[in-house]
Amino acid sequence: MTSQKLYIGPDSTPDRYRLLRSIGRGGEAVIHLAELELAGGAEPVVVKVLDSKATITSEEFARISRKWNEQAELLRFVHRPGVVGVREHFEGPPIHRAGEASGLSGRSLVLVMNRVNGVDLRDWRAERDLSTPAGRHEVLRTLEQLAEVLDWLHSGKATPSGRQVVHGDLSPGNVMVDADGQATLVDFGLSKLTAEHRTAEIWFTPGYAAPEVFDGRRTPATDRYAFGALAYFLLSGDSPPRTPGLLAEAMAELPQVAALDHDRRARIAALCAVDPEQRPLSLAGWVRDVRQAVVSRAASDVQDARPEPAARRRRPVLMAAGAVLLAALALTGVKLLGGGDGNGGDGGPDRAADARQTPPSASGSSSPPPAGSGSGGVSLTTLQPVAKSEYAWFEAGDGTLGSQRYDTALVAAGPYKICDGAATYDLGGDWKTLTMVAGVDDASTHANARVTVEVDGKSLWSGTLRVGSPQPVSLDVANGRRLAISYVDPGNTCGMGRLVLGTPTLRK
Repeated sequence: MTSQKLYIGPDSTPDRYRLLRSIGRGGEAVIHLAELELAGGAEPVVVKVLDSKATITSEEFARISRKWNEQAELLRFVHRPGVVGVREHFEGPPIHRAGEASGLSGRSLVLVMNRVNGVDLRDWRAERDLSTPAGRHEVLRTLEQLAEVLDWLHSGKATPSGRQVVHGDLSPGNVMVDADGQATLVDFGLSKLTAEHRTAEIWFTPGYAAPEVFDGRRTPATDRYAFGALAYFLLSGDSPPRTPGLLAEAMAELPQVAALDHDRRARIAALCAVDPEQRPLSLAGWVRDVRQAVVSRAASDVQDARPEPAARRRRPVLMAAGAVLLAALALTGVKLLGGGDGNGGDGGPDRAADARQTPPSASGSSSPPPAGSGSGGVSLTTLQPVAKSEYAWFEAGDGTLGSQRYDTALVAAGPYKICDGAATYDLGGDWKTLTMVAGVDDASTHANARVTVEVDGKSLWSGTLRVGSPQPVSLDVANGRRLAISYVDPGNTCGMGRLVLGTPTLRK
């Protein structure tokens, strides 16, 4: 009896891959789950097959074959988590039963990729509930992963020659998420690998295709539009509008976005603009805007219901009143403790100068005044945030940075394992400078944390902090109204170091 098992492979070994079942389509090609016999066992792979039957003429097939081989070979240079690995590509006999390849006419183009265990983004999203903190957190983290890998592909860093890699058909079916939450771009196949490559083959996923795709053009801006459509799907649970001109409007009407001020709402909607030149270049920066929109709105919804952190509960209510009194005294220029600087020390301006020029001593036990100290300063710890993320935020505390003790500090805190957090403060346009010493507490189990400081949506400072290496920070916040400080675990493992912002001081 003739075997019904189907195979494909190069001319030298036409039965190399046994096809198990069809699992989808990508452009003109059919995608199969397959297996390869290795060392007496079977290893699963994904095989994308384009038959000559899908083309009109042999000349057309030959042209596509050249493009296919060039692009597949370049994809083999791309090695990074978040991008599917390409094993090999070849032209060979069409799909056949075992031992029957030689009797068939026609040719096939084949791309063999590693199998990614998990579910595609559509099925993954169906299991998430954005009304819960956990659901919002997972969706935002997935967007961040995809944004980072797409920015990297578009930057030219993925290939030795510096070519930009364009996916070309970004959609929920082409993103897989594994059990650990790692999102991976799959099915690059015939993706366009140059910045302005035009092609006669029109293929796309409705709702995720930028307007220029209808003209056969795919660029990094095309991927950015598709990413915006993915974000709309993840944030709303609905498929994006099929008409490209309607997606920007739908994005701006999302509840998380509609509540923002006009400028930020416009920046978010611009990713879905019909004109490619209007789309933001940095997807990671775009996601930061969206994250602030989502967590700020969510924080206002759940703030009253969130249990007060244990560290804050230990502080008597009287402490809050005392902090307000100290701030008022500082504003009026009153000096405490025999002419001290208001930060718990007993020295005057000369002591402040010494603290700026001399490395902190291991025996130090109080916060040194920050650089640029003078009259009219107030500690940021006395201001209540107008918005917090629901996972982690800042609270008044203390810590040790580079063997120097800071009794007045903002410290990352929260009821969950800290992956990232944020807090926003109302400056009211009243302050000129913000100074602080940022670092990871000396006793922290984890070594790193990444911090970003923004005023009115403009990034003023961002840096990765490491235990034992605190950084003095001095920022111009003149006329600023909203100060946002956010932090994230650089390793994406929710193992961030204990972040400490020592003596965070606002001055006029």
